[in-house]
Amino acid sequence: MTLTYTHLPPGVEPPKRDIKQRLREWDDSSPYHKNRPLRGPRGGDTLRLLNRPRTFRNVPEITGITVHSMVKKALDDTGYLAVAGIVVQSITGVRVEVHKAKKSVAPFGLRAGRAVSVKAQFQGELAWRFMSNLVEVVMPRIKEYQGVKGTSGDSSGNITFGFTEEQVSLFPEIEGLPPTSASPLWRRQCAKIETVNYDMYPPKMIPGLHVTVHTSATNDNDARKLLQAIGVPFYGKIRD
Repeated sequence: MTLTYTHLPPGVEPPKRDIKQRLREWDDSSPYHKNRPLRGPRGGDTLRLLNRPRTFRNVPEITGITVHSMVKKALDDTGYLAVAGIVVQSITGVRVEVHKAKKSVAPFGLRAGRAVSVKAQFQGELAWRFMSNLVEVVMPRIKEYQGVKGTSGDSSGNITFGFTEEQVSLFPEIEGLPPTSASPLWRRQCAKIETVNYDMYPPKMIPGLHVTVHTSATNDNDARKLLQAIGVPFYGKIRD
């Protein structure tokens, strides 16, 4: 309102303006004004909406997923890092990347050049298969699972949440259960026998991990609504 307000003292006639001339000219008060295009109109009678109304044409979508696991015990035993890489690669279906510490941090026991974490990035059908396993298999099996914290997000449409070591062991690829995309016949056959895959993944060496869901939304509110529609629960104070 302050920017669009115009005030003229009594007895002063408003300047006559050409309606067709919407763009403003430069006053040539500076040598840098020469050969420059006309400036845009100042102010306006209407205020633009901060967020466009949501329609079927601009619904946000999942653009990718990042699964990251920080293995502190790998500083003393590299076997923990190997198990973490196999676990992340099994539940995501893509080859993992190993990251090394760039600097030495004495309080945390980090030494430069030592491998301490693994990461996997994927999109498309693999991302939807991973979300299907989370919503239909893993999250319902977690006892007293509240959901994702309402303050999670980076204000750019990316939501991050984590799983503990016990919760990671509930993934169908780790426990030996058939994935959600399996045929009904395979599911009935696997239901008759109790398959456990803990020999490949020792329970004491299974790591926790963080999941970051990247969306095309420009704010956390739209990204949160997208995940809620898929089936991801949220709890606590909601921060937009």
